[in-house]
Amino acid sequence: MIKIKHLMDVAEEDDGKRLWVEPVGLTRDLVEWCRVDLLLMHLGPPKKLWNWFGNHPDGYEAFRGDYHEFLNKSQYKPALQQLACAMSREDFTLLHQGDDPEHNTATALYEYLCELSAYCEPES
Repeated sequence: MIKIKHLMDVAEEDDGKRLWVEPVGLTRDLVEWCRVDLLLMHLGPPKKLWNWFGNHPDGYEAFRGDYHEFLNKSQYKPALQQLACAMSREDFTLLHQGDDPEHNTATALYEYLCELSAYCEPES
């Protein structure tokens, strides 16, 4: 199962691995304080798109579409496919820094992973 949380939300026991998915890094203090397990900035949207969305919060659908297109062409697509398949049997939390809990980088990545999960082998 995948959860989506703001970086500053309280870490909970059932969060599983906590993954930072914004295209900017975090200080060591924030990583420790917020209990971030992995920094996956390379899976975040291109900075130009990310900055555009930061200035156009009503443009989530355009942001999401462009981000998904970027991920489809990414060298990391096989790893994202593995993550999509793993989300049915492991717990992960995608961490974002956005102000809107429903329209942010982590939500867009989660939606992409859900689309990829359709191509996972069924559990036996």
